[in-house]
Amino acid sequence: MRLKHTIVLLLFALAGALTFFCRVERHAQAKSVNLAAIPAVIGEWRMVSQDTTLGAKEEKFLDDVLVRTYQRPDGKTVMLAVAYGADQRKNFSIHLPEVCYKASGCNVTSVGQASMDSPRLNLKQMVAKRSDGGVEAVQYWIVLDGKVVTSDFERKWKQAYLGTFGADAGGVLVRVSSFVNDGDFRKNYEFQKDFITVLYKSISSELLRTLYGNDSRLQSRS
Repeated sequence: MRLKHTIVLLLFALAGALTFFCRVERHAQAKSVNLAAIPAVIGEWRMVSQDTTLGAKEEKFLDDVLVRTYQRPDGKTVMLAVAYGADQRKNFSIHLPEVCYKASGCNVTSVGQASMDSPRLNLKQMVAKRSDGGVEAVQYWIVLDGKVVTSDFERKWKQAYLGTFGADAGGVLVRVSSFVNDGDFRKNYEFQKDFITVLYKSISSELLRTLYGNDSRLQSRS
């Protein structure tokens, strides 16, 4: 852990030095994305509720949010939450699920990471236990400047780079979660992955790049 912190400090110093020698091209970022274009019906999953309200605190660092609940005919239910910020020089990390769930009084346990082949994703997994005994299985990923970041170290480095060079870059956090009813949270991860795959196959090319990163356009969605 100490070694990682040392490396981060060295990277900060390197980025600062490079500012004297490099000119970074600034890319204008859209201040909003059309999250409402995510279909209400994707495969067998149908939307049953939606919330697009930005709270006063979220408005300071986010530009768009979408929270939806989808249900499958067999009764399986997932919650989809998407948070988009056009300028990642701001502190996007405040919206990490670990932070939000702990702030709401949940006991959060990290489960680790899991990979998917189609789409190619590394998902962070966690379990949140509420004070009333409810348990929620959560998976999420983050896209910064068009690239899926797979670790906290990579995310912090990219944010440091963007902040140091003053480069505008959008970022999105995509969270899929569900309530655990039978005590086996890993079963929830499996049908959540089914939802993630169907969503990937159902959205426009623009949303595909926003939610799954620029490399996603190279993958087959058949």
